[in-house]
Amino acid sequence: MLRARAAHGIRDHEPIFCDALGGHRDPSNVRRELREARFARRQQARRDLGIELAKARRAVRLTQRDAASQLGWPRTRIGLVETGRVRVDRTDVATLLDHYAVPAVRRQAIVDLAEVAAAPVDADALSWITSHNFRKTTATILDEAGQSARAIAHQLGHARPSMTQDVYMGRGPTNPGAAEAIQRAMGAGRRPKTGP
Repeated sequence: MLRARAAHGIRDHEPIFCDALGGHRDPSNVRRELREARFARRQQARRDLGIELAKARRAVRLTQRDAASQLGWPRTRIGLVETGRVRVDRTDVATLLDHYAVPAVRRQAIVDLAEVAAAPVDADALSWITSHNFRKTTATILDEAGQSARAIAHQLGHARPSMTQDVYMGRGPTNPGAAEAIQRAMGAGRRPKTGP
């Protein structure tokens, strides 16, 4: 096992995930590979739209953070739009063009590009898949296999097992024995008094 990890360039103390071919890979590679899997060739229009919107934003000397703040959008949304990683509807494009005061001469070309970019692509069906899903699945599999929270935290690269338990490990099945014990202790057979 250690030789296999070393052959893949993974140090002993680093967390790993198994790959589909039985080897190992660093969890930081998951995000890049997911982006590549989700980015269809037909999404080039989204990327081109993002480039045009980024140029328009820079022309009015706004940072991504400033634009998101002024629009009341989540901080990362502008970045996702400008990298073509999300589908942008016509209303959002119009909002951005208005906010960036894009002149009519350039505006129509960007609106036309937005129409093409808004078309659904096959990769949209994979948008729910994130590296967090894989990490949560890994934690669940290891938990069901009887691994300790500390071992799972080590596998996921967490310093604190409490974070692993709170975020990545699902709540296990309820303990029916506990409910029965509480009922016995409380005298489940007795009815509480009602009235005076």
